Amino acid sequence: MEMRQLRYFLAVAEQQSFTRAAEAVHVSQPSLSVQIAALEDEVGLPLFDRLGRHVALTEAGQILREHAARVLGDLEQGVQAIQELKGAERGRLIVGALSTVNSYLIPPLVCRFRECFPKVHLQVHAQPSSDIVADLLAHRLDLGLCLLPLDDARLATVRLFDETLVLVAPMGFRPAVPRMRMKDLAKFPLVLMPADYCLRKMIEAECAEAGVQPHVSIEMTAPEGILEAVKQGAGLTILPELYVRQRLRGNALRVIDLYAPAPKHPVGLAHLANRHLGRAAQEFIRLCRTTLLELDVEPSLAGRPRVRSAG
Repeated sequence: MEMRQLRYFLAVAEQQSFTRAAEAVHVSQPSLSVQIAALEDEVGLPLFDRLGRHVALTEAGQILREHAARVLGDLEQGVQAIQELKGAERGRLIVGALSTVNSYLIPPLVCRFRECFPKVHLQVHAQPSSDIVADLLAHRLDLGLCLLPLDDARLATVRLFDETLVLVAPMGFRPAVPRMRMKDLAKFPLVLMPADYCLRKMIEAECAEAGVQPHVSIEMTAPEGILEAVKQGAGLTILPELYVRQRLRGNALRVIDLYAPAPKHPVGLAHLANRHLGRAAQEFIRLCRTTLLELDVEPSLAGRPRVRSAG
């Protein structure tokens, strides 16, 4: 069994297509197919169900994917550690980030990271928190910016700050109040993320604590689309304050603070507990903290983030 075969196998598993996988790993499709066939011969079972133009992992393929990802991840860590011994700042760092956090924290952070590690290939994927956790455990990510806490002993976390949630309404919304109690949310239709998203679950938990059942009239997955729907009058929404403040100017939207209780949740960095963090990963963590301070976000233990005025 060759490392090349495992890389090809993981590419097919991710792309669910031999054609797209061949393009991703820069080989011809016949060459890739030959290597996958050789791998299947070696393990003695088919790894993929061929479904026309698409493929799906068999039970054997699902087992191999977990182990192959771990093997290749460990190998990359070893190479990176050796490069660091040589004083070389090279390699690759793959980070998953919440879509909302990705919009306000990642742009300034990656610029600073690039200055420190110009030869490190950095990938940042905007993902739901649950996908970030799954990809960390599958060795597809090195770091994850996600919602906390995480109930998995395989993951280590670094708590960064508390993200406060606010109500977002069209500019002409009545009543024109600066604050609203959580229990009053039942009076208004809400546009929220789907029920399986962590942010939605946290909103529902806060509503339950306040003794209110939210009236969800529309579900959408993209925060940008949710804000546009609210702007057009589809209802109100609840999103992280830092994300919303970045988009207030010229958007015909207004923010209403929520209280009794004020909804908030911790955000932090996660990584595999037994995984070596190279210099690039350690610097990324440090830059997360310094960039948050520059955005006027206080550490989570200090309570609510302070946000500069959008005006």
